[in-house]
Order: sequence, then structure tokens, then C-alpha cells
Amino acid sequence: MGVFRASTMISAPVSTVWDFIILPGNLHLWGPYTQPASGADHPLQTGDRLTLSRRDFLRNTTQVLLVEQVIPYHSFELRDLSPMARRMNVTATIRVEAGKDRETTWIEEAIFYSPGKNRVVQWLDRRLINPLLQPLASYGTQKAFRRLQAAIHNR
Repeated sequence: MGVFRASTMISAPVSTVWDFIILPGNLHLWGPYTQPASGADHPLQTGDRLTLSRRDFLRNTTQVLLVEQVIPYHSFELRDLSPMARRMNVTATIRVEAGKDRETTWIEEAIFYSPGKNRVVQWLDRRLINPLLQPLASYGTQKAFRRLQAAIHNR
């Protein structure tokens, strides 16, 4: 199984960060989405299905996500239900944790995927694909975290 991880420190308490990121209506303010999510008008709960519009490189796409787990003020896990993501068993976990001074929050995104059971494909993923794509994934996540920081401070 492969994983892309990125984390950063946000200058706000965990409760402030959590209360912002758990609302589907805020996902487009910090994630890669172009419009508010549809499918839930309440804080994310296990079992919710969200439909989101996003821009990937040169095209607009629609993404459907299933909320698989929510641990309040700690983490939530989303499963991508698009055909390609289903084949690769793609999930994303967003986790928050209080910083040392309680006025800061560590936030991490981890995207897990499985390229398949073929040993050659797994080897290629570990040795070539993941090392090449990790910086791109990290760049996108860090950009989202900067937007999150700005959105929280502009509230």
C-alpha cells in the first residue's frame, strides 16, 4: 500500500481548526474544490456522501466521497468512490492534533492507495511512482493548508 503524507502547523487552536474543516460547506475554501460540497448540510458524519466539483490540471471533474469515519476533534476518513480510485482503494485521512502551546494545531493529510497485487507494479510504485508523485501531492496539500490558515484567520 502506498501513501502520500503532508502536514503543517496552523496558528489556531484545535477546536477552531476542527470546527472549520468538519463542515462540508467549507471544503471548497481550502481543498482543491471549486464549489461547496453537496450531500450534507451538517458537520461530517460517518456514512455521509459528498459530491464535489474540482479542477484537476486542465479539466473539471466531479468527485464523490464517502465519509467512513469521524473521530471528533481528531480525524476523519474519506473514501473516493470514483471508478479509478475504487480500483486503487483510495482513502484520505485528515488528522488534527494540538500543538505544544494549545494555540496551534498540527494538521496532516494522508492519502492511502493500493496499486494492485502485482509484484512488479508494487515495486514500480515503491521505487519510481511514489517518489516522483510525493512532492506533487505534498505541494498540493501544503497549498490547501495555506488556504485553510488564511480562511480561518479571515473568518
